[in-house]
Amino acid sequence: MQAAHEAKKDPRRRHRIIWKIVRSLARFLMWLRLGYVGRVERIEGPFLLVCNHVTDLDPVLVGCSFPDQLYYVASEHLLRSGWAGRFVNWAQAPIPRQKGGNAAGTVMAMLRTLKQGSSVGVFPEGNRCWDGVTGDFLPSIGKLARTSGAKLVTYRLEGGYFASPRWSGTSLRRGRMVGHVVNVYTPEELKAKKPEEINELIRADLHEDAYARQRKDPVLFRGRRLAEHMERLLFICPKCSMLHSLQSKGDTVRCWKCGFHFRYLPTGFLQGEDLPYDNLRDWNRWQDGEIGRLCSQAEPDRPIFSDSDVRVDRVEFAKGLKTLERGEMKLYSDRLEIPGAVLPLDGLTGVSLMGGQDLYLGTDEENYLVRSSTVRCMRKYLVACTCLTGKTYGV
Repeated sequence: MQAAHEAKKDPRRRHRIIWKIVRSLARFLMWLRLGYVGRVERIEGPFLLVCNHVTDLDPVLVGCSFPDQLYYVASEHLLRSGWAGRFVNWAQAPIPRQKGGNAAGTVMAMLRTLKQGSSVGVFPEGNRCWDGVTGDFLPSIGKLARTSGAKLVTYRLEGGYFASPRWSGTSLRRGRMVGHVVNVYTPEELKAKKPEEINELIRADLHEDAYARQRKDPVLFRGRRLAEHMERLLFICPKCSMLHSLQSKGDTVRCWKCGFHFRYLPTGFLQGEDLPYDNLRDWNRWQDGEIGRLCSQAEPDRPIFSDSDVRVDRVEFAKGLKTLERGEMKLYSDRLEIPGAVLPLDGLTGVSLMGGQDLYLGTDEENYLVRSSTVRCMRKYLVACTCLTGKTYGV
């Protein structure tokens, strides 16, 4: 009774109690479902932990290594996910971060949490990787680490891309996955470095190339319907150059126009005739180059991409969504037309993806979420907006 009363007075005590109860179960379930082993680390806090981002379960996976609870920075849309969001907020109180929005409030909340003696975990990429390679991150993370006055812990997840490819949705595959601390930097070491130098340390420590690791030490990741929903990543047929013609079923992807097809193997590599690449990393890089070419050749009044039957919601920070309209979305060289609004590209403050294909669009006045019940590649809008504006989006 006394513990329950104190936990009610101090939410942090409740959070610690809940994590101590669920941690052992979480370690077992993550090993059972993913083949995951998180090396147990005993590092005295408070510390700022940074980690590469590969699965939706990353906060749980990282937490399995630490007996003490961490407060993670999480996208604010998680907190408005109905009863699940309310439970997560009650049980662990993540620090909310609005995609594409001003991060000042999030940074202040992180610093307050550290000064109160609790450790903070953040995935600086802001988004799960698409092709198995750790992405870039906002340069402000180095400055935050230096001014926090806390230790900096770098943590790397290995094998997660094949266990849960972002394009596959909720599909999980069991193989071998490892999480471990790479380095621990003291506050004194951080003070002696410039923020740019700290960023370079973080970039080197977190870097993971899933396909390079898989070529060196192959691991089977077994599951069902291994290739399904790959249309969320690949949408250009390399044989006939048709857009949106690739369709997945089971472990196979096929172009309905020219018949080109290939299999996705349990190793994560591709198998088929006339394949330009045997892996999604290289294929995705080629496709990004094709998107850049389409953008450079775009005519002012001819859409580069279009998608029909999308739903647009207005995002209200940490509250909910208000549905606006349904219809067709079109990207031009200078604007993005969505049902109910026309957004000049030079007015976009944020473009990112939530999950596999929910497209977030931010402006100074409004924030929108574009969704579709049809499996399709919405990532192409993020890449194209980056090409057309020269801005870095996605975090």
